[in-house]
Amino acid sequence: MPDYQGYRSRRTFGSLDGLRCISILAVIWHHSRGGLQIGRIGERGFLGVDMFFVLSGFLIVTLLLRERDRNGLISLKAFYARRTLRIMPLYYGVVLLSAALFLGLRPEGQTAQSMREGLPFLLTYTTNWVEVDNLLDITWSLSAEEQFYLLWPPVQKYAGHPLLILFGLLLLSQLIHFGVLDEQMAALGFGPDEPTMLRETTFTPILLGVLLAHLLHSPEGFRRVSSLLGNPVTPAVLGLLLLLGLQLMPEDIKGWPRLTIHLLMMALLASTVVREDHVLAPFLKWRPVVRIGVLSYGMYLLHMFVVHFTDALGERGLPTTLLFPLAVLGTVAIAEISYRYYETPFLKLKKRFAR
Repeated sequence: MPDYQGYRSRRTFGSLDGLRCISILAVIWHHSRGGLQIGRIGERGFLGVDMFFVLSGFLIVTLLLRERDRNGLISLKAFYARRTLRIMPLYYGVVLLSAALFLGLRPEGQTAQSMREGLPFLLTYTTNWVEVDNLLDITWSLSAEEQFYLLWPPVQKYAGHPLLILFGLLLLSQLIHFGVLDEQMAALGFGPDEPTMLRETTFTPILLGVLLAHLLHSPEGFRRVSSLLGNPVTPAVLGLLLLLGLQLMPEDIKGWPRLTIHLLMMALLASTVVREDHVLAPFLKWRPVVRIGVLSYGMYLLHMFVVHFTDALGERGLPTTLLFPLAVLGTVAIAEISYRYYETPFLKLKKRFAR
């Protein structure tokens, strides 16, 4: 059986970068013209974002809970400093450079107009509440994560019963997702499908990650989860169930199908962190896979520019089967350069705020 003390003493989880790798490749597949017909599963690469959310909720809150145990408190100042140094330099670099290019090259074009309209929301991490019609529309997910980073750590620090708040938010997310609060949303000025994030993804996967962090932090919770998911073969079984569900679920996954996917993602993550020696570990810890996981944040921010370029090549006759591999290779190359020469100096500063 997995060992609780071993889990608590582990400073890193070896499979997380592997899961990030799978998630970012799924997202790039979704946005590129892959050219392969592999059924409904090939149409659902967008769910890689949902897996990123589960990972973020779990990892951030696990770190906060362990900090509290070590130091007796959670330093919000240090937390926000670390998050700022990790996220904002690349994010604002991409946003501002894109704005300069779009507005400078063709100031009267449609893309420039879209950038003018979307820039206030891009700069304030609020693109998950409005539609941004340009290559940076993918930042809706980063906006959702930033809002989570802003709001949940104070809850974690100051709330006497954070799990009660967590369950309340989970319930609210699902009431919106299942359409129970459509009248109330309409009264707030939102259309039937607005805002898209709350109608489809919701904050549920992030919150499930938070729930998993609390469960595994508790000795009793760890015992229960590991007794259920601690077999070394479980990650492979859950991975197959997830793939099977993606293939067999109806075209519209709103409601129970998407909630089921989120729960399977939560269980898959749990099965890969309660023990390091599971059956998928050799693949998830394979060096190229890990490297893509390390670069996944930069890849997410930059991949649409590469996909736009590869799509142009496709329109000029390049076989569509080559577009996805080229998009991945190009995105990895640009993200690697960004990570080494732009992001790393900021990441080194994070050590000053280690807790």
